Amino acid sequence: MPSAAFVAALVGGQPPSPLPNQPPNPWLTPTKAPDEVLDRLDELDAIDELEEKPPAALRVYTWLFVVVTTLHAVLLVVDVLVLRREDAVLRAYEVEPSTLDRPATQAVFALVDRVGEAVTVALWVTLLMFAVWFGVVGRVTDRLGHDRRTVLRHWTYLGWRLALIPLVVYLFAEAARDEGRPADRSAFVAEALSVNHTAIMFASLRIVMLGLLCAFVVVVWRRLNPREPVLPPPY
Repeated sequence: MPSAAFVAALVGGQPPSPLPNQPPNPWLTPTKAPDEVLDRLDELDAIDELEEKPPAALRVYTWLFVVVTTLHAVLLVVDVLVLRREDAVLRAYEVEPSTLDRPATQAVFALVDRVGEAVTVALWVTLLMFAVWFGVVGRVTDRLGHDRRTVLRHWTYLGWRLALIPLVVYLFAEAARDEGRPADRSAFVAEALSVNHTAIMFASLRIVMLGLLCAFVVVVWRRLNPREPVLPPPY
């Protein structure tokens, strides 16, 4: 016959004390989780946390792309300054034809060519790195369980793509431009200045485009960073 204390313990929801000369009931005795179980739970939590983070390589590549894009923008600024210097040389040539024979004038023309080649190389490197980054981000987004279109949707990316239209048209027009030199000196200077001013305008547009692209890359990285959940609402 159980004692009154035993029955009261059962009613109160507390594990009762065992009866005299009775072995303890394992179902009524509180147990502690073994250390091995606790360690395994900690490992599972660490794995879950690791799976929710983008790979470290993506972070390194993202900031490397930002650095390359910044250097590209700096080269474009130098290109604009050099083209403006060439404008001054062309105006001096219109007034005094012997200006072209000066070493300083030839140095300006050579600098324009070198900077233009460097800008072209920077353009292709930037486009290649962005294509690789875009593909990597898509795979990481799928792995983390996010919607790819939601992560990659931002007004900076839309603005960058729209700005590509006039830029591509200009590049094709520049490639098809006739390099013939007018016989009249004033006509030659006027045409050269027009070409330079158009180049300066589109170089300025490319600087803005690079700024939009850098902003887009940083925004996407923040969206994939679990510490900063800034995902936009889905459609």
